[in-house]
Amino acid sequence: MKRLNVKQMVLYVGGILMCQISWMGCFPLIPAFFTAVCLEDAARLALSAAMFVGIILFVPIAAAVKYLMVIVVILITIKLFEWAEGYCTVLCAASAAAIAAFMMSLSGELLNIRNASGIPVSMIEAVFVFAAVMTGTRFVDFFMQMSLWPQKEAEDSRQETKLVSYADSFNGLSRIFSRMSSTQKGFSSEQMYRIQNELTGTLCVNCNQCAMCWEKQESPMYSYLAYMLQSLQRTGEADHEIVVQMQEYCPYTDAVVQESMRIFEKARLNLAWYNRLLENREIIAQQLDAMAYIMEDCANEKNEITMEHRQMMAEVKYRARERGVIVQKPRLFENKDQRWQFTCNACAKNGSCISMKELTKAVSAGLERAMRPHREERSLVSPQGADVVFEEDTCYHETHAVARMVKDGGHVSGDNYSFLELDHGQLAMMLSDGMGSGSQAGKESELVLELLEKFLEAGFSEETALKMMNSAMVIRGEDDLYSTVDICSLNLYTGRCELYKIGAATTFIKHRDYIERVESSSLPVGVTHRMETGSTKKQLEDGDFLVMMSDGVLEYLQEEDADLAMCGILQELSEKHPGQLADAILKEVLERTGGKAADDMTILVCGVWKK
Repeated sequence: MKRLNVKQMVLYVGGILMCQISWMGCFPLIPAFFTAVCLEDAARLALSAAMFVGIILFVPIAAAVKYLMVIVVILITIKLFEWAEGYCTVLCAASAAAIAAFMMSLSGELLNIRNASGIPVSMIEAVFVFAAVMTGTRFVDFFMQMSLWPQKEAEDSRQETKLVSYADSFNGLSRIFSRMSSTQKGFSSEQMYRIQNELTGTLCVNCNQCAMCWEKQESPMYSYLAYMLQSLQRTGEADHEIVVQMQEYCPYTDAVVQESMRIFEKARLNLAWYNRLLENREIIAQQLDAMAYIMEDCANEKNEITMEHRQMMAEVKYRARERGVIVQKPRLFENKDQRWQFTCNACAKNGSCISMKELTKAVSAGLERAMRPHREERSLVSPQGADVVFEEDTCYHETHAVARMVKDGGHVSGDNYSFLELDHGQLAMMLSDGMGSGSQAGKESELVLELLEKFLEAGFSEETALKMMNSAMVIRGEDDLYSTVDICSLNLYTGRCELYKIGAATTFIKHRDYIERVESSSLPVGVTHRMETGSTKKQLEDGDFLVMMSDGVLEYLQEEDADLAMCGILQELSEKHPGQLADAILKEVLERTGGKAADDMTILVCGVWKK
């Protein structure tokens, strides 16, 4: 038996008092009140005992037998429904109570039992019981849920404040590193002076003619050496005319030239390492900015609006309980895009498992919005209970497919792709083409996509993820190992897509009446630490197809304008399924290349439709 609380005690006392209210020899509030409270699942054994006491104390013997039988029928009916379906709806319980009350009254009338009501009165009583149960469950639920909703915990606010302060700290560190990271293309005048001092200190200080060359003001060695160092800085070699003129004054000119070249080579190496250090500082600054961004995003990701929609929370709990699910700790959030997210702890009643679809219907009806479970939620609600997350349903749905072919003679494709479903109704389509073909190119493009997936799943924006991934590839520092990156971030709420193209081939959007192209002019990732990450935004409509492909598809079309030729191919194709369209594109390309693949070919197609 469940632990009794104050509200349950009030209901039990109310049940006893309901037994005193009669109308034309009938006590319709007895079955109505019992059914409404019984559906609340508030310690049914104690409730039955309380109603038994009330009936014995206040109801005549003939009527007491009738209503005790009605209570037994109602309890058995509810239990049978819960055993068979896992839950009993209000409609079923109200119908059972009304039919039981009418049948018992009809039996008393047929048997001519004293105090038995007439058939018309019995029918009116049955209708009243049905209506009272349908409305009474609402009042009972409101009474049980009536309490002050807890305010947002101060701890949550403190955590957000900490995240914001951490983000400010990382931004400050990023600015410090950025101020330190201006690379040098050449030597400053101070550095040239140090090179000259090192040269004279190494050779001239031990020379017998040092005083003649450097202590006399009219000596031309100052200007000769300065001109020679400038020519070394410009071309890497000493100017021949300056060398000839120096030989007239210095017998060790050849040694001076060789030592100068050695010192300059060492200085250039030091400058290269210094610039690399500054580039690494800039990369660290970018990563600190990314960390600050994700912290600020986490702190301001969503706003709790539970207090503003308490009635909706109660409605969700009522509708869920009607479907056999107990909902506790409901919380409602609104993100920066005004999309709702609902979280709660849900457990199935009576030891059975309830489909998540039933709970989804309850949540959608209670919040008056189309909701769906989070993509990682389980399909059943168990009696053990678990925290579940619902998010506002999207306005569009998509289907994607891929068609690919390995280069002739190859076994491993250098292209890799990914379809990644993210939070907030985002779909990320990614395609990476490693430099060249074969396993080495495949490993490189696979590493690029793995890094992007991890960053995107962690909550970074596409632009930030690209910068951090490029930073990692630059720090890795392997020459001639570059990859193109093609990303399409599709918002299934609005149908808008944002395309990021880093050295990638042209992307095509197949509308109903025309073909649209999105081109790229940036370098592949890993080439430079300063990568252009500009994006192009496009609006997709119902029935549009987005087609991404690697450069191996376009480069071997054997057409002067490959992009225009691909537009013609897409215009002619009439397939309405992404898989069929991708296969048809690849087939058409192979027909134009004589069935040969001179490079790895990968085609991604995504179709978008309104729900």
